[in-house]
Amino acid sequence: KASACTFGALLAFVLVPAAAARADNTDSEFTQYLETHGVHLGSGPQTVNMAHVMCQDLDAGFTQSDEAKQLTDAKRLNQSQAVLFVGAATAAYCPQKHPASRPSGS
Repeated sequence: KASACTFGALLAFVLVPAAAARADNTDSEFTQYLETHGVHLGSGPQTVNMAHVMCQDLDAGFTQSDEAKQLTDAKRLNQSQAVLFVGAATAAYCPQKHPASRPSGS
C-alpha cells in the first residue's frame, strides 16, 4: 500500500506541472493571438480570466452573441473584435461551445 500511495503522489507531482505548462502555453497563445489582431482587454491574466468567465456564461445558457454584445455594449471592443474574442476564447477554453465543434444544423 505504501508504494502505491508513493507512486500516486509521484504521478500527481509529475502530471500537475505538465498540465500547468499546457495551460500557460494556451494562455500565452490566446493572448498573443488577440494582441496580433488588435484586441486589448487588459493584462494577459485579465484577458484569460474574461475568457473563462465567458465559458461559464455559455455553460449557463448565454449565447456567443450575448457575450459579443456585452463586450460591445460596455464599449470595450467593436463588433468584429468582440466576435474575434468570443471565437478565440471558445476555441481555446471551451471548445465544446465553439461553432466548429458542433454538427451542422445544431
